[in-house]
Amino acid sequence: MKWKEISIILGKYAGVLGVVVFGGVGFIAFWRHSRALKKATKVYRDAVKTNTHEPISLHPEIDPAKCAGCGACTKACPEGDILQLINHKAVLVGPSQCVGHGQCEVVCPFGAITLVFGTKSRGMELPRVSTDFETNLKGLYIAGELGGMGLIRNAVKQGRMAAEHAATHLVNQSQRQKADLDLLVIGAGPAGLAAGLTAVSKKLSYVCIEQNSFGGTIYNFPRQKVVMTHPAELPLVGPMRFPQNKVSKEQLLDFWNKVRKQTGLNVMETCKFITLTQQGSIYNVQTSKGLVTARKVILAMGVRGSPRKLGLPNEDLPKVTYNLLEPDQYQNQDVTVVGGGNAAVEAAQQLASPQLRNRVALLVRGEVFDRCNMENQTIIKDMASQNLLKIHYNSSVKEIHPNHLVIEKDKKIHELKNSYLFVFIGAEVPFKFLQSLGVQIEKKFGEAIRKS
Repeated sequence: MKWKEISIILGKYAGVLGVVVFGGVGFIAFWRHSRALKKATKVYRDAVKTNTHEPISLHPEIDPAKCAGCGACTKACPEGDILQLINHKAVLVGPSQCVGHGQCEVVCPFGAITLVFGTKSRGMELPRVSTDFETNLKGLYIAGELGGMGLIRNAVKQGRMAAEHAATHLVNQSQRQKADLDLLVIGAGPAGLAAGLTAVSKKLSYVCIEQNSFGGTIYNFPRQKVVMTHPAELPLVGPMRFPQNKVSKEQLLDFWNKVRKQTGLNVMETCKFITLTQQGSIYNVQTSKGLVTARKVILAMGVRGSPRKLGLPNEDLPKVTYNLLEPDQYQNQDVTVVGGGNAAVEAAQQLASPQLRNRVALLVRGEVFDRCNMENQTIIKDMASQNLLKIHYNSSVKEIHPNHLVIEKDKKIHELKNSYLFVFIGAEVPFKFLQSLGVQIEKKFGEAIRKS
């Protein structure tokens, strides 16, 4: 058969072949879409069933009238399948796991996403601050976790904005002489670091005080904990760049210490903040190392000093703790971890390492993990399947004793042998302390985050 005859035959069937190929591709696309829709719908229904369908912190709110179903937000979310498309609209299907990265809002091309605090039915109490994070007390600012935003990138941004506003609103030179400092920054975590660097760039007289060690909250995280997955931009320094996306505690602290050395950042460690009073336009701050006066004050100390407790007798026993710094010091022990979030799950993972030979029990309040990303859930469930630890769902501690715990699981009472009890159920914002300073507290019901 000649090539001309072959080309004629192929020409006759090209249309049919095209239809078949196009139809096959279309079928595959339809099948994939249907499978994704079923998965997203199931995740959302499970969240409703387990009463985890309402966000408890900063989260995206999607306007269905603006959402075009492009899926950009679902791909940008670093926490996994939290945002999914249902009926061609973005839906927050895993709200309890959302930590407010805000990347979804950034990438949405239609402006359909807004980051908000609280929901219409579940309010969230927070200190009242302006768009520049100044409280109702002139010259007193709140930045970072204390204001409801704990992510490093968000805390850095707030610390910078607060310090910039403070710098532009300093009063005249004669009043400046009445205070030791232009700016006092309380806390040397991400928000405090950014505020201090901004003070350096603005040539202010300042000092950062930290009750423990430089790094604040980050310093107190467990060894090798991943603390950052998206870069943040520091004043004077620019973007914090690392060879990989997942940055450990040690890597970040090493970077910050280099920044501290290069910029001459003034940080006074092991200096506890005790009281704060206002005298005219000047703040008198009593610390463990003496009295200091400042014209502006930024509270960037986080909430790590106020862990949420179980509220049980014997909770003050030495075996009860609310953080985990060195897992290696616990070996061949009966350990119980309470909590369903990332902090609890990561602590359980480390304590259940085969090398430590601990017998670990993880108590989760509900039927599912609360505010725990999918990667951690996969790891902890895999460890449980290998009998490296035991997960107790629908459980809580009822009694604490020197050598054992009494727990309730599925409405039945059990006794657990116990040497150490780790409690990771969140932190309490110190509202009484803030109110004692005169800071107003407000409840937000789906209120948008303030923009710069």
